[in-house]
Amino acid sequence: MRTFFYPEAVAVFGVSDTSSNLARIIVENLERFQFKGKVYPVGSREGTVAGRKIAVSLDSVEGIPDLAILLIPASWVPQALEECGRKGIRHAIVESGGFSEFSDERKTLEDEVREISGRWGIKVVGPNCFGVINLEANLVLPFFILNPVYMRSGHISLISQSGGILYDTCMLASSENIGLNKLVSVGNKLLTGENDCLEYLVSDPGTRAIGLYLESFSDGRRLIVTASATEKPVVLLKANRSPSGREIARFHTTALAGDNLIAQAAIKEAGIHQVDSLAEMMDVYKAFSLPLIKGKRLALIARSGGHGVLSGDAAFRYGFELAELSENFFTAAKGKKINVIRATNPLDVGDVYDLDSYSDILTWALEEKGVDGVVFVITYSSETDGVSVQRFLNDAGKKSLSYDKPVALCVVTNREQWLPIREAAGFPIFTDVDNALKALRRSVDHLESGPGRVAVASRLKGTRKPTVGLATASRLMSSGEAFALLEKYCLSIESYRVAKNIDDALCCATELGYPVAVKVESPFMLHKTENGGVALNVTDEDALRKTWELMKAKECLLQTMAPAGYEIIVGGRRDPEFGHALLFGLGGIFAEVFREPEIRLVPVDDDTAAAMIENSRAASVLKGWRGKPAADMAALRKTLTWVSRLLTEYPAIKNIDINPLIVYEDGKGATIVDVKMEIDL
Repeated sequence: MRTFFYPEAVAVFGVSDTSSNLARIIVENLERFQFKGKVYPVGSREGTVAGRKIAVSLDSVEGIPDLAILLIPASWVPQALEECGRKGIRHAIVESGGFSEFSDERKTLEDEVREISGRWGIKVVGPNCFGVINLEANLVLPFFILNPVYMRSGHISLISQSGGILYDTCMLASSENIGLNKLVSVGNKLLTGENDCLEYLVSDPGTRAIGLYLESFSDGRRLIVTASATEKPVVLLKANRSPSGREIARFHTTALAGDNLIAQAAIKEAGIHQVDSLAEMMDVYKAFSLPLIKGKRLALIARSGGHGVLSGDAAFRYGFELAELSENFFTAAKGKKINVIRATNPLDVGDVYDLDSYSDILTWALEEKGVDGVVFVITYSSETDGVSVQRFLNDAGKKSLSYDKPVALCVVTNREQWLPIREAAGFPIFTDVDNALKALRRSVDHLESGPGRVAVASRLKGTRKPTVGLATASRLMSSGEAFALLEKYCLSIESYRVAKNIDDALCCATELGYPVAVKVESPFMLHKTENGGVALNVTDEDALRKTWELMKAKECLLQTMAPAGYEIIVGGRRDPEFGHALLFGLGGIFAEVFREPEIRLVPVDDDTAAAMIENSRAASVLKGWRGKPAADMAALRKTLTWVSRLLTEYPAIKNIDINPLIVYEDGKGATIVDVKMEIDL
């Protein structure tokens, strides 16, 4: 991946000297940003762009460029890649559109690109993308105009599936004083996806925080493993999150996990910071442009009492603590005021009219050992104040870095002063204290998720989403077949027999002992209770004969009646993007009433199983509720870990519902009463 960001020579295909040509913008961007490497424009006719002659053939280019940029009609791309292969170029960015995003018929064109690239060993980014930006190397390859005057270099990097979002990020970051480092638009992700880029940026010294805009996951499990293993914050804006409703009626697990909840659970567990909008993403970038916070204790300083109250409310709302400031701090602060100051946090500095004094107050706050970060709210309108505020903002950024504590500045001024203030700040500022504290909370979350991320990385290391059978048809197991498989995994099943006729059923009932439960042994009747496929507490031979006649089934499963206990659902689902996930929640008839299950990617170990139970809505009930004894947590953990092992060792399982699992009081175990399982053919 490094060559895409640090090439020494670049060939740009599709260049002409006409004013409407888009490829020439790439060459001009490289000139504007003073890229130090060699740039070779390649086109169909001679001309000059940015002082460089256009080569009509790659053969006339001296040496072997490291990287080729292709912005030519899609149908010409295979031929251009062949030329690159013969020349010795082994990295290409195909910015051209008109592939599978245009129509399914264009997939054959992508197949050509794949074949040629494989034959020559060419690594390809795209197609249908905006290319790469690396401000460390002055490498700017999009075909839209960018200017070094407003592009600020920093430590935030971005991987975007959308070229438009990459463009918007450049524009918004330039307006918000967010320093960017490396940006890559992966487009159709034909041969290079977000995971290839993420793994590179995780190891990149110039990148301290990584943004992702995705519409689909190439390999969600690989992303989770990579993100959980890094100390760098990873911020995700995921589109296409609305439910599709596929198979909702078929399995409780599918209904509970949905199409997005597995992704959300995995993202949360990996410590990835998911945002809902580009504006929120920018605020989070601001927070991660500051030093990472090391605790929750804040000093709040505002220029009015109202802003102080709002600051305090927002701090409480996002789980911060108000730092206990020392007498020395308040004594020093009083020296900056004419009026007597009330020694409180939030601190109102509204009657300090010498704004240069703010720098001293900020320094004293940062020097307090009990302060992990400072929020400073400033409002002003006069030109005189503007000069002082600009000096303060410049100083605040330096102090934040030197004390290694975040300083979140909220500034509101008039229209005339607004742009000069932003330009003078040199680092991100907020306009609203609630947005500032909400974004700063991400820094706290990152701190607190550290141990969890390490555990996830350790647990999932080396795992991959299953590819076996993902495109094949599936079948539903009979209950007897599914029970037999579960028994191989040390799982306790309530005693059962399968009967093919009434005489067989009578013998089975005698062996099991009355009363019994009778269930139609048909995998196609999923919701048996609602469809008359289950009869409970069948007490004797006459009752069994009547039940069999009413069910009109060719085959039934008979089972001993399990004693009452806690009814739990344990489910598993193979997600196409993340692989198998394990689900746990309240079961029985309430499985789809309390729709907040705990979900984890497998494998699930004993510690993870314990965390699933503890974090669930069922936890308070299972610990003993209204005089009921506590549930056997060890038996429940064992069930979760063994079902996880089953899913790991049998990748062909598409869905599994164990509902209900009846968990008895502490020390008395648990038993499975019913199961549904769907596997690949």
